[in-house]
Amino acid sequence: MRNVSRRQAVLFLSALVVLSPRLCGEIRLLGVTTSAGFKPGLPGPGSPATVFVTGLKIPPVIPVIVGGLLPMPTEIAGITVTYADSTRAPIFGVADLGAYQIVNFQVPWEAHLGPAVLAQDGQYVTIPSDPAPWGEFFTMADGFAVAAHASDFSTVSAQNPVRPGEWIVLYASNLGPVTGAPQTGVAAPTDRPTPLDPGTPVAWQFHVLLRDPSGDRSLESNYLGLAPGLTGVYQINVRMPDTLPSQVSIYVQRDRNCGFFFTQGCGRGEQLDFSVNANLH
Repeated sequence: MRNVSRRQAVLFLSALVVLSPRLCGEIRLLGVTTSAGFKPGLPGPGSPATVFVTGLKIPPVIPVIVGGLLPMPTEIAGITVTYADSTRAPIFGVADLGAYQIVNFQVPWEAHLGPAVLAQDGQYVTIPSDPAPWGEFFTMADGFAVAAHASDFSTVSAQNPVRPGEWIVLYASNLGPVTGAPQTGVAAPTDRPTPLDPGTPVAWQFHVLLRDPSGDRSLESNYLGLAPGLTGVYQINVRMPDTLPSQVSIYVQRDRNCGFFFTQGCGRGEQLDFSVNANLH
């Protein structure tokens, strides 16, 4: 294992997602999802995607390479993900889980001609470019968000749950462009923040909300952007309210109003997106 961050390694979990197979040669495509919560579709630029296939030849023992400071490899065991303009996507890792194989790769920050092609030894399959829903949190197999207590970065769990009034750190995916994005395949810088880019000509407004039985409420946040030292992972810092029920979930909202008339680069009318909800211990 090379350049493996403990925080990044825990984010990349595996799950079986089966869609209609598509055949090109001997590689069969079972599904394409986000790597954070395994939602169907391809995430946006910079975020990690997971492809489920059969037919890949993966050695029994192969290094798992997870986002180091140097650019990630664009080929593992002869496996590549290539766009129509010959650009190769960085690969986080590959694994043979017996009945199927998975390939985790980063969607390039730069816009490339699609769709992408997953290939090995002359066999290939096309990766559909259907987009995944905007925004989601990395979650554990039990559906709870991957989160840490900001005071000591210990993991939030059933035995160590969130506490009223404290700051916590959450990890997310597919939240959109950032200001000063790093090179594709390279970890976010640790010497400067990389916040979400609100965009132009009408800026997006971002809000982190807590959902509990009494209703939704906005949370105080001091950072939404890339997680320093990690590759293709967003970080959200939020403060828990002073009163906290036992069962809560969290989500992100973005909104902007492009106005009554069509605005170039924005569209028309109010635009509102919600991330996927994630439960909190």
